[in-house]
Amino acid sequence: MVIKKMVFQTVRFALKNAFRKKLVAALSIVGIAIGIALMVTLSSASAGFDSLLGDAVAETVGDVEVQEYDTQLTLSQLPKNISDIIRTIDSSDKILALSPEVVVNNFRQFADNVTIEGGMMMGPGMDMSGIALGAIGVNPDEDATFEGPTTKIDEGQLFENDYEVIIADYILEGGSSVFTLGESFDLPINYTYTIPVTIVGVFDAGEEMTRILDPGFVMSVNTSLIINSLTLPFEQEGYNRARIRFDSVSTEETDIYIAELEELEPKLSVTGLGAEIESMGELMANFEIFQTILIIIVIVAGGMAIVVAQLMGVSERMKEFAIMKATGWKNGSIFLDIILESITIGLIGALVGFALGGGLIFFVQLGAGQTFVTITWQIVLQVLAYGLGLGLAGGLIPGIRAARIKPMEVLRAT
Repeated sequence: MVIKKMVFQTVRFALKNAFRKKLVAALSIVGIAIGIALMVTLSSASAGFDSLLGDAVAETVGDVEVQEYDTQLTLSQLPKNISDIIRTIDSSDKILALSPEVVVNNFRQFADNVTIEGGMMMGPGMDMSGIALGAIGVNPDEDATFEGPTTKIDEGQLFENDYEVIIADYILEGGSSVFTLGESFDLPINYTYTIPVTIVGVFDAGEEMTRILDPGFVMSVNTSLIINSLTLPFEQEGYNRARIRFDSVSTEETDIYIAELEELEPKLSVTGLGAEIESMGELMANFEIFQTILIIIVIVAGGMAIVVAQLMGVSERMKEFAIMKATGWKNGSIFLDIILESITIGLIGALVGFALGGGLIFFVQLGAGQTFVTITWQIVLQVLAYGLGLGLAGGLIPGIRAARIKPMEVLRAT
């Protein structure tokens, strides 16, 4: 009972003394908080991108794109029977979906006048740093095997006639004076004349972070070939690329099917989408090394802030500690007092830093209009561990110094 009472008194005494020097304690907390806020922001960004990459790899592990060998996409010419050719590979039974596509060349030209910026349409003369528009021509039956845009129409209907298109929902989200469901817009042809293109449907473009990477306009293959014939210097008859989805559980397995595709005639350039996304993980690994270095700096700087503050406190309280020892305080109790003071400052600094980091993440995502940063429970535990660790590290040397004080020498010196 006596021991419990002494421990309780020691804890209460330590909490009270932690803020005896309010300015010093506040500066220590601020120093720790800034470092922890940086750590929370970087760790959350890393966790968010890791999650996005993991989901993207899982979704695309068996996805492959092919186009004419060693040719730019817009100039690629795959034969009309490319689907039949692809299905001659030995692993054709592993093909879950196959959809040849035509890349509509002129929509990039149209994007010189209208771009997408955060879902809003921008006109000529304004900031042109937005996402250029893109369009593809597909066969609805083959696109359906991928559960593509033609299967995700939220408003309107699927294209049925030439010059009819369906449009991604994000293009209309901010309101647009150029694109409206049921209305036509003029597509410039070679900057000489225009053709009316009618928007007949709106499709769900999917996740916010990745949807603007896909074409915003989808039309029939016939419409896309008509438009390309007006804008390209040659007559296009076939497809630009074909998407293939294999029943695959890993990028290594997909590589086997890619090797078979590369043996076909005509010769194809083959890209494994899952493998490309996996390669981005190497960049994240470099980022995490940089993040680890910063965290080490945070630990050292935060620990030094507490050490300096506590050493100053011990120097000013030498007489106080001498009297405490003379009245029966044990070395361990004095050491515990200093450690608890340091832990209090460390944990408060960590919690303030966590709040600052969380606030920074919130405002960044609010400004960007995207959710791409994730605060995980591991990060919360890291914050608490860093606060506790900084407190222990920062109070160790001052605690030992305070515990070794000899009352007679201190009182004689005063």
